[in-house]
Amino acid sequence: MRRSLIWSLVFIFVVAIGSLAATLAAGHTPLLGLDLRGGVSVVLQPQGTADAAELDQAVSIIERRVNGLGVSNSNVTRQGNDVVIDLPGLKNSQQALAELGQTAVLYFRPVDCVIPAYVAPQKASPATTTPATSGTAAKPAGSTAPSTTSRSGLGIAAQTKLTAAYLSAGSTTTASPATTTPATTTTLAPGAVNATTACSSTNPSSIPTTTPAQDKPGSSVVLPVDPAAFSTDPTARYVLGPADMTGSVISNAVAEVNSTTGQYTVALTLNSKGAVEFDKIAAARYACYQQSPSNPPPCSEEAFELDGLVESAPDFQASSFNGNVSISGNFTSAQATALANELKYGSLPVRFVPQTVQTISATIGKDSLRAGLLAGIGGIAVVMLYMLAYYRALGLVVLVGLGVGGSILYSILAELSQTSNLTLTLAGVTGIIVSVGITVDSYVVYFERLKDEVRAGRSVRQSVERSFSRAFRTVLTADLVSFMAALILYLLTIGDVRGFAFTLGLSTLLDVFTAFFFIRPAVIWVGRRRSITDNPLFGIARGLGARTGS
Repeated sequence: MRRSLIWSLVFIFVVAIGSLAATLAAGHTPLLGLDLRGGVSVVLQPQGTADAAELDQAVSIIERRVNGLGVSNSNVTRQGNDVVIDLPGLKNSQQALAELGQTAVLYFRPVDCVIPAYVAPQKASPATTTPATSGTAAKPAGSTAPSTTSRSGLGIAAQTKLTAAYLSAGSTTTASPATTTPATTTTLAPGAVNATTACSSTNPSSIPTTTPAQDKPGSSVVLPVDPAAFSTDPTARYVLGPADMTGSVISNAVAEVNSTTGQYTVALTLNSKGAVEFDKIAAARYACYQQSPSNPPPCSEEAFELDGLVESAPDFQASSFNGNVSISGNFTSAQATALANELKYGSLPVRFVPQTVQTISATIGKDSLRAGLLAGIGGIAVVMLYMLAYYRALGLVVLVGLGVGGSILYSILAELSQTSNLTLTLAGVTGIIVSVGITVDSYVVYFERLKDEVRAGRSVRQSVERSFSRAFRTVLTADLVSFMAALILYLLTIGDVRGFAFTLGLSTLLDVFTAFFFIRPAVIWVGRRRSITDNPLFGIARGLGARTGS
């Protein structure tokens, strides 16, 4: 046997065993999809009309938001006008929606005042006290100058949903005087908000909250705070003016550690247009802030509104930022990262509402995986019994070859899961099972060509290498057809069909690799061993129809 054939066998075994051992030692395994692992699937439907470009942009932003929030193995796809988000590993729909966050446009709005929670007019309204103010700071990046202050508003603790954002240590607070609600009040119709009337009302709790349909960027609004963002008074509401700009001006937002203080900050970068607009806003708000730095008035605040909720209301402590803002506060690494993701990925070109939220239990996922594996093992077992009965010792070559190819395939899938977030779904498992048939077909093509050579009067020893050169062309043609079909499916389809196409295409490429580096030298080695070819029980000569002793 030529030395090159021996080195070919050594090479393929080293690759198979080495890659599998390295993968297992590193603890890497393929990431399982929603149907195998369980989790939550959310379907978002756009409100109103949206064109294809807006939907594609929304899908891209939502995908980055989900990945940025650390939801591993997520899958965001567009099906018609709907956006489907699969979140493996999450156990309930509420957690899924919390991980996704809000999907509306992020607005920057001026703060006119803060009012109490809404109370229906027919109910008696007890005396209320407006909570104390709390200040926070956001500074121009790289600057030691006073910053824009980020406050949660009059009496609202500045804990934002995604960070304990904007709460600065050492800020002073001053309680506002209590106001007693008179017996009769004048209320505003939903959506018809007059900021001056709302802020001067003697019974602000009777002013209705702005409805989602009335939440327009050009209108004044009355909006509640995000309950998760304001721990002191989650029932307070903000009276906000028309939007100054949207979150589309944000080009980047990252969590950083201040080298001087050691505290986590959020560095906000605006695009050129946003930088100019933001500085105009800052100049006006900072002048208001200077009137009372120890207890900044509402006119110094700029609120961040996302999906009808106020996430935070920063005070400006500087008049110019040049597009770089550093938001400081008492928050952890996780909180700072979450805030950065909220600002960076909060702006969408269209507003969505959840259409369906489906929870798939881990038990169902395990049952699906078990069923798929049993089907694969059963199919392989039947094929191997047939190959052993028909081709005798050559059937063992098939079994070892499947083991070699399977080890390499498992290692590739595991590494792609770690490096490229590849998800293995039940459809992907099906693609692997189908590829077993393609691989076995390659062996059959070779063996049948070998049988033709033997029946033509040549010995097994003479036929093994001659047959491969002719059979390999057929194998290449068949695998090329399978790979092209898989490639077309992958490019033109979405969801589970793409997973099927990917594993099928990858397995087909591996079939060509193993056919050249394993099947050829292995069969040649077996065909040159008379103890194997002429054995009366499992000799390959009998399986090929050759005379014993040839």
